[in-house]
Amino acid sequence: MNQTVVIFNPKSGSSGDDFRAQIETALKSRGIEYSMLETTPDISGGELARQALEQAFEDGALHLIACGGDGTVMSVVNGLGHAMEEKGLAGEDGQSPVLSIVPGGTANLLAAALDIPRDVEEAIAIAAAGEDKAIDLGRCGPHLFALGVGLGLTERLVSRTSTKQKETLGKAAYALAMLKELGAKPVTFTIKRDDKSSHRKRGVAIIIANAGEIGGKMKFAPDAKMDDGLLDVCILHRFFLRDVLRLMWNMLTGKVRQDRAVSFYQAKRVEIRSNPPLDLQVDGEIVDMQTPLVCEIVPRALKVRVPIKQEKPEDAVSG
Repeated sequence: MNQTVVIFNPKSGSSGDDFRAQIETALKSRGIEYSMLETTPDISGGELARQALEQAFEDGALHLIACGGDGTVMSVVNGLGHAMEEKGLAGEDGQSPVLSIVPGGTANLLAAALDIPRDVEEAIAIAAAGEDKAIDLGRCGPHLFALGVGLGLTERLVSRTSTKQKETLGKAAYALAMLKELGAKPVTFTIKRDDKSSHRKRGVAIIIANAGEIGGKMKFAPDAKMDDGLLDVCILHRFFLRDVLRLMWNMLTGKVRQDRAVSFYQAKRVEIRSNPPLDLQVDGEIVDMQTPLVCEIVPRALKVRVPIKQEKPEDAVSG
């Protein structure tokens, strides 16, 4: 029997008091039977995902719907990803669980990367009748990630933006934090990709990306795809106002690859050291880790439900 389990965070920052009611109304209107599990300060979305998978192994196939902000969604991704590894499941396996997302936070980065809309009704419509896609995950120490790992400036944008600021200002809170980082001092990184020789680069930030989007049409890692079996290493060499303005324009126009302030590489496995050691953020969450670090790709590790691709007119003609 197919089970639908909703993992819901009642404390999601910008979802509103009626977030749960909207979700339940949308599910019931489609005749979807479900059970709902709420996160608490002591029980994370990841732990609830593990519990749901254990129960599904006894009772049938599992459809998980993660409802909340990036912290909730990434916790579910981690819990589900680790539990699947323990059971020898991959995202492309027929019996593997499928994950849907109903975004309810401030940035909703993974939802944006998967083209999941912010509107609850539309997100539930995709959960009910979207298409399933196997995506890669990355691994950094004990953590799995769907989007990427950030260090340097990109870690500080997360660690120095408070929950209150995000609730009050929304995405503008990150822009405010970014302005405070103008003129950041570069550090020396030592980078080793796969079996290649180590090389040194100076920069203010590194992102090890599995996905390239940061919302809308903005792409900081233009070649990153969530199903290509590769990680994209993006090094930001400097961060002055002129660099920010030029980078934003180049990201919008698809020309960031040519920007002189950024370097790009691809690899299946990346080792990074820094002088001095730097803290990390993983999928937008601060973790208790510093450089040196090792990141590696876990191909087609998770099955997610996404919008059905609309056939382009030229595709129909060529077909």
